Amino acid sequence: MRSSIFVVLALSASVLFAATPAEELYSALERRLHALQSLEIQYEAVGEAVEGQQLAGRLLWVKPERFFHDTPEWSLCEAGAERWRYLKAQNTLIREDIRDDQSEWLPDEVLFNLRKSFRARTLDDTNGGRRILHLQPADPALSGEATLEFAAGSSRPDALEFSSPDGQALRYRIVAWRENAAVDEAVFSPPDVPAQNLMDFRGAGQSK
Repeated sequence: MRSSIFVVLALSASVLFAATPAEELYSALERRLHALQSLEIQYEAVGEAVEGQQLAGRLLWVKPERFFHDTPEWSLCEAGAERWRYLKAQNTLIREDIRDDQSEWLPDEVLFNLRKSFRARTLDDTNGGRRILHLQPADPALSGEATLEFAAGSSRPDALEFSSPDGQALRYRIVAWRENAAVDEAVFSPPDVPAQNLMDFRGAGQSK
């Protein structure tokens, strides 16, 4: 009798803590990303945040701590303990130490820090076989929602869409996804700019 009770309790617990389809897909994507040595994504962005324009961008991540994000207006790189940002129109380079102030609504945060920033909420299956994974911020103080879309039969997303805390919607259509491809290390080096166009904040605020 006692062993039967244990069996019932074990079965009840497995049902209670079973992952939902949304959580299973989310975990599978997270495992896939963390198993990679590098990932390059090329995307097109449309939405209110870019004033109705269609902008092309590139994301490059190399394990464990190098990241590069390029857009028509700026480039952002994080390598080790340093971050640099290049403003193309102004030919200006900003260098600084990395701090925990990166927006949690950037596409790279949605992809590369899944459990840190977002939780799976629901999964929708469309008639055409596409799946739409709805995410919500892990921090209750943040508003908005993110979604990852998957083509029929695919285990990697081909679109990201989310609303920022101010309510603006932005959609990213992934046009290229390259896993573990060879990486040109030069992309992580900051560009040369005239001395008057360099803003170097590294070490700012540190005691002498």
